[in-house]
Amino acid sequence: MKLRTQLALGVALVALVVIGLAGLVIALRIQQQDLTQVDQDLSTRVAKVGVDACKAGSEDRSKLAAGSQTLVRVLSNGSVIAWYGDVPSGTIPAPTLGFSTVPIGEDWWRSYAENVPCGQVQVLESLAPVDERLAANAQVIAGVAGVAMVLVCLGVWLVAGLVLSPLQRLRAGAARIRTGHDLEHRLPPVRRPQEVAELSATLNEMLDGLRTSMLATRRFTADAGHELRTPLASLGIDLESLRRNPDLSAEQRAAMLAAMTREHSRVVELLEGLQTLARGDAGALPTRVPVDLGELVGNCVTQARRRHPATDFHLSATPGPMVDGWPEGLRLAVDNLLDNAAVHGALRVDVTLTANTISVSDNGPGIPAELRDDMKRRFVRGPETRAVGSGLGLALVDQQACLHGGVFTLDRSDAGGLKATITLSTAGE
Repeated sequence: MKLRTQLALGVALVALVVIGLAGLVIALRIQQQDLTQVDQDLSTRVAKVGVDACKAGSEDRSKLAAGSQTLVRVLSNGSVIAWYGDVPSGTIPAPTLGFSTVPIGEDWWRSYAENVPCGQVQVLESLAPVDERLAANAQVIAGVAGVAMVLVCLGVWLVAGLVLSPLQRLRAGAARIRTGHDLEHRLPPVRRPQEVAELSATLNEMLDGLRTSMLATRRFTADAGHELRTPLASLGIDLESLRRNPDLSAEQRAAMLAAMTREHSRVVELLEGLQTLARGDAGALPTRVPVDLGELVGNCVTQARRRHPATDFHLSATPGPMVDGWPEGLRLAVDNLLDNAAVHGALRVDVTLTANTISVSDNGPGIPAELRDDMKRRFVRGPETRAVGSGLGLALVDQQACLHGGVFTLDRSDAGGLKATITLSTAGE
């Protein structure tokens, strides 16, 4: 059953119960007022006939004509000595002083009795009119409740249709989305009601995240398949050669093993780089923390001196710059810049840290101005480079700069080589 129908039936049922209970209370209140009026009439009649009740023939019987559904009796020693009014069919119980409700035949009568000098005076009035009025009121209440239930059900059904129409649009929009086929489609924007608008915005944010993650996965798969094909094929050829030529000399076997080791290192480097890029593309990032750039860059330079002892690294840093970011990502970016300068033939690398800017300048061959933007793309290498690498280093640096709200630029250094600069957002900006 649809939510619209459930709401209509539920509210209509509640309305039926409320109207029914309210009508029942009103009907019972009217009945109580009718019974009070009957008691007042009985008291008045007893007061009027009580004085002359023992005087035979003195009663004004015209006051209680036939059909009034009222009976007055005067009793002495339990015997009726006078009566007038409508005599019901059935046995009339002996009177009880005060008010009481007694059954006579198939009906109920209201009785009021008082003592008089000659005995007792009893006035009885039929409750049939009261019961008939109660039954009529019950029918009216039932009719009103039934009509109200139908009208409320129809009204809620129409209103629910208007209120739920944004959800219907969201459902229709969601039905058009096919994972892997329609990555650009989004759910229609909704302004009211607020809850549905928030749901639409949340779902669209979720779709954006899924799209980003899926595109990152596709790119990782495509890049890995494209770039790993050559080193894996080379490893396969070398392994097959070793298997088919068990009598190779020690020098040849050592040369092949060295080549296989280099290809293995290249595969590992490629996978690590692609994995880092994929995490950045998908937004799978840890929580930002305050990072001391001075300490981080200093550690990176110390490690670079150990990795590249032939290169002279110089550090000039301003103490205390802080940024909100990911230490691992920033360390990866700085390491790549330092390694890039060393492996491409730089003999001196100057690292400068001022405020939120990290600059790495070298005296290597540099990059022509027309190729600098292209060199920040993945798997792009210089046309004359002979250094071993995956072509991901500068792409990783550019991605980390963007993820930290900064920019990465390439320029010519004062020594004629390359100057790479990362400008980051400082903590609190």
